[in-house]
Amino acid sequence: RGSEGEVLFRQVTSDLPIEEREYFSFCFYDKEEGIRHWLYNDKKILKQLKNLPQEFSFEVKFYPTTPTTIVDDHARYYVFLQLRRDILTGRLPATADTHALHGSFVVEMTIKCIKCYFFF
Repeated sequence: RGSEGEVLFRQVTSDLPIEEREYFSFCFYDKEEGIRHWLYNDKKILKQLKNLPQEFSFEVKFYPTTPTTIVDDHARYYVFLQLRRDILTGRLPATADTHALHGSFVVEMTIKCIKCYFFF
């Protein structure tokens, strides 16, 4: 409870098969104001929450400019899931051209995930 965000991040991500953790972080939501807050790793968790529920979401904090630059297949898969959710919910607006590009990433990710499923 009185730990810094880094302790929580390391504890949770140690169980995930992700090597490239720099793209991810935890966030928490102020549901009354509808605002997402990122959990800072160098600050105490309770000071950041300020009486909000201790509910965190593991999300992509930084999208890479090109998803193909992510070497780790598991990290790429989590980025893909977040990207898909953000587009479907309207959090990440996109043009028709951008949707087509994202579609190509979906196909690429699907093929790689099938390979991951059979070879891991």
